[in-house]
Amino acid sequence: MDTLNGRPKLLKQANLSLIRKVITAEGTATRAEIARKTNISSTTVRSLLAEMLENGEIESLGFDESSGGRKAQRYGFKPDRYHGAAICLYDSEAYGLLVDVRGQILETTPLPMEDGMAEAAIFTFLDGLIPKREIRAIGVGAPGIVEGGCVLRKEKHGDEFHKTDLGHTLAQRYGLPVVLENDLNATAIGLGRCYEHLFPGEGPENTNMAYLHFEEGCVSAGFIAGGRIVRGWNNFAGELGLVPQEDERLLDEHMEQPLSDAQYTRLAVHLLGWICGILNPRYVALGGPSFRKDCLGAISEGLSALLPKNMLAELLYSADHQHDYHSGMAYLTAAKMFDEVHLIKE
Repeated sequence: MDTLNGRPKLLKQANLSLIRKVITAEGTATRAEIARKTNISSTTVRSLLAEMLENGEIESLGFDESSGGRKAQRYGFKPDRYHGAAICLYDSEAYGLLVDVRGQILETTPLPMEDGMAEAAIFTFLDGLIPKREIRAIGVGAPGIVEGGCVLRKEKHGDEFHKTDLGHTLAQRYGLPVVLENDLNATAIGLGRCYEHLFPGEGPENTNMAYLHFEEGCVSAGFIAGGRIVRGWNNFAGELGLVPQEDERLLDEHMEQPLSDAQYTRLAVHLLGWICGILNPRYVALGGPSFRKDCLGAISEGLSALLPKNMLAELLYSADHQHDYHSGMAYLTAAKMFDEVHLIKE
């Protein structure tokens, strides 16, 4: 059984991590709310909050309205205390993001990549940022298959995959928690966050969404079901270009050919029918540099004619893939900021 050992210092660290996560998730919290959500005693919470106030980590935001008893004091993080560093990689460019504890992007910096050398660009960005800010976590989004702390990319010629231990390298070099994520999964999360803000009653734990990304000659995707990323057994979920079509050719083979709008719409409807029938997402967002926005209405009509009403997803257009990608990585990085405590196996 995995348990925290009894060392007081480690137990205190664990309790602080839980308190920080509650304040991060809720934005603000009272002592009673923290105690209830963490199952830490009210006395311990009071002591640790006092220490966090003294260290300048949190601040008092005033008192709640009284419900007949003593007014509850509300706490929140000082906005400029903790930060995360997120890096969003593309095929030929990269961006570095400075992120606050709420997952908001404070600064965006283009990262020069010479000869496609992403690792050197990341090191330069982090080496310049970490001495200036209290960085608590690193997040990296990357095209390709993400497996643990590694990224697998198919070689330009052939079927072999090139493996890069990027996440492990960053964790070892900087001694910080690192989250590594596929770029389309991060984009789906960013889209989910957008709808969480627009429709806060839905809740992120209920998000069911697919994001389909159209690039020249290929289609890929990121899926969220029940608020969780669908990765598949070997992290290959979303490789839609490998889905056979009616003539037994792969989707990517079709997408490499010149297509009329009618042919393009037919392929999209066929693909969306599979996704709705298997995953039954509430939303399907379509985007990417090669997506034909003018076909969206015809795709929606074709899907409505193909599927029963209860299986239909609401189709959305992702107008700004970069915004959604960056937003998703900012959120993932902020969520990793207080993961410094690990369970000890006894």
